[in-house]
Amino acid sequence: LRNEKDQVEIEAGSREMRVNGLRVFLGDPSRWAEGGLRITRIDAEKLLAGILSPSEMGVPRVTTIAIDPGHGGSDTGTQNAALGLREKIFTLDVSVRLKAALEKRGYRVAMTRQTDVDVGLGARAIIANQAQADLFLSIHFNAVDKDKRTKGAEVFTFAPQFQRSADAWGAGKDDTEALPAPVNRFDSASVACAHAIHGALVKELKVEDRGQKIAHWGVLRPLNCPGVLIEPGFLSNDDEGRKIGTPEYRQRIAETIARGVDAYVKAIASKN
Repeated sequence: LRNEKDQVEIEAGSREMRVNGLRVFLGDPSRWAEGGLRITRIDAEKLLAGILSPSEMGVPRVTTIAIDPGHGGSDTGTQNAALGLREKIFTLDVSVRLKAALEKRGYRVAMTRQTDVDVGLGARAIIANQAQADLFLSIHFNAVDKDKRTKGAEVFTFAPQFQRSADAWGAGKDDTEALPAPVNRFDSASVACAHAIHGALVKELKVEDRGQKIAHWGVLRPLNCPGVLIEPGFLSNDDEGRKIGTPEYRQRIAETIARGVDAYVKAIASKN
């Protein structure tokens, strides 16, 4: 599918598509039927609309952004023990840098934690909701046990009602939810934000593209605003982990996410 500014490539029987070269995962596999390629109505109205027509969603102007440094306290998150890398340390560091970058742009920023403390998943959304956040950014770093090869960035939104998470397909299980979560009111806006940040990470950090995906993340579920969970790289990959371990690269990550936010804000405001 192609218009004057976008190109979408969909393969029959697959959940993976390409949007302007970026990997994006459908909630359900496409299929060939009645002489044409079909995707579900949910994917058309939530996913594609969010990516291709973000200005049609009527999203309020972004003035307040909640930043959530993943993990903290006794919850160290992922790690690379051999290199001494711990996720909770880097998520907070990137979040503090991101806060500064967004405040320079004129946004009001609320943090779910500012020190190395435990914060419950539900409490993180409560903090964002009480701050009347217009956008929620949860910062994380990836790792795979006994796998040092996997690397790259991926960005998640909460799975729409009646769709299973991306990982559930590979595991052969169905984790669809019949009842909508609060954040499902903002599915398309979350998709638009994820797409903007995803594109910035892949282009500016020149990392492997692991895709834009959906999952039932508890930290996103109770939100009263669009929300995304960002995984800029893998600590378990030694080369990528060493880069993440440097302040200079973490600053690049923060600035890149901020530019992704800029792109999202511009996209939802543009009528062109």
